[in-house]
Amino acid sequence: MKLPIDLHFLRRPFERRTPPGSAPGTAAQPDEEVHSHIHLIAFGPNDFEEAEVRDADDVRAYLGNYDITWIHVHGLGDTSRLRQLTSMFDLHPLVYEDILHPHQRAKAEEYEDYAFLVVRMVEVDPRLDTRQLSMVVGDNYILSVEEAGPHDRLEPVRTRLRKSIGKIRQMGPDYLSYALMDSVIDHYFPVVESFGDRLDEIDDPLAAGYTTNLIPEIQRISSDLLTIRRNLLPHREAIRNLMALSFTRYTDNTCVFLRDADDHISQLLDAVDTYRQICSDMRDFHFAMTSQRANEVMKTLTIIATVFIPLSFIAGVYGMNFSDMPGLNSQYGYEACLGLMVCVAGVLMGWFYSRGWFRG
Repeated sequence: MKLPIDLHFLRRPFERRTPPGSAPGTAAQPDEEVHSHIHLIAFGPNDFEEAEVRDADDVRAYLGNYDITWIHVHGLGDTSRLRQLTSMFDLHPLVYEDILHPHQRAKAEEYEDYAFLVVRMVEVDPRLDTRQLSMVVGDNYILSVEEAGPHDRLEPVRTRLRKSIGKIRQMGPDYLSYALMDSVIDHYFPVVESFGDRLDEIDDPLAAGYTTNLIPEIQRISSDLLTIRRNLLPHREAIRNLMALSFTRYTDNTCVFLRDADDHISQLLDAVDTYRQICSDMRDFHFAMTSQRANEVMKTLTIIATVFIPLSFIAGVYGMNFSDMPGLNSQYGYEACLGLMVCVAGVLMGWFYSRGWFRG
């Protein structure tokens, strides 16, 4: 039997690769086969350089010559490069483990020389899923590691850097990390809005009673919205942690923009909660319509059965094979029996009509 929902695409909340009880900081080889690519952007207010880096050691040449260096790694397949970069920036083993195991929830942690952030990018091809983006924010650099996927959610930030749009090239690494997070969060909006459009398309057929294939679709939408909500809530917590006084690496100027990102997440959560409530209302409406149709069928069968019970009784009485029964020898006995049946049926139908059973 084919299930109405394809369970093959229903991802588990997380996928651990290390066995239970492993030492903290243990990193297992990722299943991903995508080769890691290192893209580098080094910039200042008046300087800009962009390059594809083949060897991780080549990054050192850019770190001291520009105000900010953004090293972006796409794909987790090359663990040797990742190990080189984590050693170069002297990252904690727990950070390396979290980067290499992309099942982390969104979070913000501060270490002595850097801040470590995790955000999750949303995808809808072929089913809703999320990818991890890890960021290490230092004094003059950002190291970002992205789980490979079909879409580039960070290209708008690169465009702003190339064209020097806004104040992004005049700000520090904390602002650049905000810009990356904001780009990730903004890409949730069209995804959430697409679910609203799908619910609008379902509404009219559902109201018309065509519910056979709609309920699995409503359940699928509700499940995807729950996944989005489960990923958005930790983002809000992480951003509010960055705005706390304990994160000294983020300036007051950047915290103003972080409040805007927090507001965007609140808008998304409100929309998700609204659409999930609509899904619940649609399911309730479907069950109400199904119950109403069943009641109509039962009412029709009840009327038919109630009318024919006394008629069957009359026919049964006069169908008995007794030789001495009143009316058997009457000339108009057959017509009288039929007339009695018609009268009984008419009285019952009139009574049902007076009770409103034939209305609506």
